Amino acid sequence: MRLIGSKALAGGNYLRAAGPNEVRCVVRESLGFYRSLVVGGIFEFAKPVDIRSISTYNYALRCCIDSHPRLSVVIADHDTDSPYFEFYPRIDLSQHVQFLDNETRKGETEAMAIQRNLPSILDEFLPTSIPSWKIVILPFSDKRCFIALSYSHALGDGLSGSAFHRTFLEALQEQRLESDLICTPTRKELSPPFDTPENLPISWAYLLSPFLGQYLPKWLSSLFGFSSEMNAVTDSTWTGTPIFYDPETLRTGVQLISINGDMVEDALKLCRMNDAKLTGLLHQLIIDALSEALPRPHKFDRLGGGTAINMRPTVEVSNDEMGVFASGDFQIYPLQEKSLGENGQFSWALAKEITDRLAIRSKEVKDQPLGLLRYLLSIRAWTLSKIGARREDSYAISNLMSFQPLGNVDNCAVSEMIFCRPTDVAGGAALSVNVISVRGGPMNITVNWQAGGLNLGAYEDEVVFVNTVCRHIEAGFARLCMTLDVSEKY
Repeated sequence: MRLIGSKALAGGNYLRAAGPNEVRCVVRESLGFYRSLVVGGIFEFAKPVDIRSISTYNYALRCCIDSHPRLSVVIADHDTDSPYFEFYPRIDLSQHVQFLDNETRKGETEAMAIQRNLPSILDEFLPTSIPSWKIVILPFSDKRCFIALSYSHALGDGLSGSAFHRTFLEALQEQRLESDLICTPTRKELSPPFDTPENLPISWAYLLSPFLGQYLPKWLSSLFGFSSEMNAVTDSTWTGTPIFYDPETLRTGVQLISINGDMVEDALKLCRMNDAKLTGLLHQLIIDALSEALPRPHKFDRLGGGTAINMRPTVEVSNDEMGVFASGDFQIYPLQEKSLGENGQFSWALAKEITDRLAIRSKEVKDQPLGLLRYLLSIRAWTLSKIGARREDSYAISNLMSFQPLGNVDNCAVSEMIFCRPTDVAGGAALSVNVISVRGGPMNITVNWQAGGLNLGAYEDEVVFVNTVCRHIEAGFARLCMTLDVSEKY
C-alpha cells in the first residue's frame, strides 16, 4: 500500500515527500479551506529609511532565505494526496513583497489600521507556482511600519513566523541597500517531518477508539473507553454553525486586543505564585468570557477548548527552525461562574488544572491525535467529508509566547508582534485565539472566526459578540492584576 505523501523522485529539485500533517495543511489550502497564516511586527528604525522600497528589505530577505530552507521550496502535486517539496532555485523578490496603502482613516490608530487590513491578507490565496510566502508592509512613517509575514501553513507553523522575524530583524541591523531582486538560494535539505511513527507512536487501543466508538453500543463503548469523537463534543457544546464553505463569501473576522506590558508582567507574577502558566490563565479567562457572553437563553452547558502545542523541545528541534512541529490538545470544560468572586479573590483552580495537563501533554509522544493522520487512506477525502459536520471546538488557543531578538537592536527594533490564523473551514474551532508578546512590551491577542460561523445571526451580530468576549478578557486581566499586592510587584 502506498504511504500518504510518497512520491517517486521528480528530478534534481526533489527534496522530500510531505509528512501527514504537512499533507493535511497542503490539502486544506488547495481546497481553499485555509488561506494564509500571518505573523507580523511593528518595526521601528532608529533613522529614517525608504519604507516603501524593496531595497530596504532586500538584504534581510536574502538572509532569511539563506537561513530557512523552507522559504526556497514549492509544493508539487498540491492538489493530490501525495504532495512533495521541490527546491526553487531562482526567487524574484518582487513577487514576495507587497506594500499596502498607508492612508489611515480619520481617528484610526495603528492597531485599528492593522486590524482593518488583516482579513484581506488572511483570506488571500498564495501562489503555488513560486514559494508560498511574502512580506506585507503597512507604512506608518519613514521610521515605522507593520511588516507581516504571510505564508502557507505547510511551510511552517506559528513559531516559524517568529523564527523568520528574528532572522529578519537581525539582518535589518546592518541597513544594507540592495537593488538586485533576483535571489539564487543554495539548495539545502529539509528536516524530516516530525510526525513519524518513531516520534509519535500510536497504540492499538487509541487507533481503534474512534472506529469502535462509532459502531459499538454506547454502553459497551463507555465500558471499554472507546469514543467516536476524540474530544467528546456533544449537542450541549457550543461550536457555532456546522462546517460550511462558500468560496465566493469566505471571510475571516478579526478582533485585536492588547494587554499592556505592565499588566502582562503582573499576570506572569501571579501565575508563578499560583503554579500556573499564562496559557492556562488565558483558557480560564476565555471560558469565563464565553460563559457570560453567549446570548441567553441557550441550551449549552460546556465548551470545547483546543491548545496548539509546540513539540520542538520534545523532538529536540530548535525554536529558530521553520517547519510544522505543532500538535494539539483538546478538552471539554463546563460553563463557568465568574473566576473572580465578590470578595475579590480569584480562583486559580482551572488555570492550574489546565497548566498541569498541558505540561504533561507537551512531553508525551505516544497517542498524540496528530499521529492518527498517517492511518487515513485519503487525507483529501477526509477533509472534504467534514463539510456539514460539527466544528471540533468552541475555541482554540495558539500562544507563540514572547518574541525575543537574536542580538542587539540598535538600528531597528520590534515594539509589538501580532499573530493571526485564517478561517480554518475543515478543522477549526468556532473562535481562534492567537497570542504573542514582546519582552517588556504588550501582549497582543487576535480573535478570529469564519463570518457566518458563530450561529449568532448577521455578521454585525458576530462582531458585537466577539467584541464582548474581548472586553471580558481585557477586564479579566485588569481585575486579576488588581489582586496583586503592591509589595508583590517588585
